[in-house]
Amino acid sequence: MKFTFPTAKYFMKSLVISTILGLVAFFLAPQLSIENLGAARGFAYGVLTGALIGSLLAATRIIPATASKMESIFVGNLAFRASNNAVRELFEKYGEVHAVRLMTDRVTRKPRGFGFVEMNHRDAMKAIKALQGEEFQGRELKVNIANERKPREEVSTANS
Repeated sequence: MKFTFPTAKYFMKSLVISTILGLVAFFLAPQLSIENLGAARGFAYGVLTGALIGSLLAATRIIPATASKMESIFVGNLAFRASNNAVRELFEKYGEVHAVRLMTDRVTRKPRGFGFVEMNHRDAMKAIKALQGEEFQGRELKVNIANERKPREEVSTANS
């Protein structure tokens, strides 16, 4: 687990939440006739509660769904000598690469000239924009979002 300091944005959110809860407690304490809880004490409890909630929000950085969604990128027109590591290095310039799969022929095991790279959505969009049509190992790459794989149709052996 990696520790990171909260950014100024999260600190400000925490501060705003603390202030709002403090003010709510300051004004609600007399209205609710809570005798033991004076307005000043209510404000202090509200600020403490707000600081706790704000720090929890800052610590649990909520990542938008689109940022964490994995995308499979189709990479076509690859040179037959291209390796997984070379393709990984090419795409890592635009973000974290989770997987690289270069397709080979089932029978001959020779490269087929295309593959797939998995990255998170934001990094995938950057990589596609930058690499579409770029030359890599002497070939012009075709790079786009991979289509969903169609299920194979079973070959039935009917005895008729």
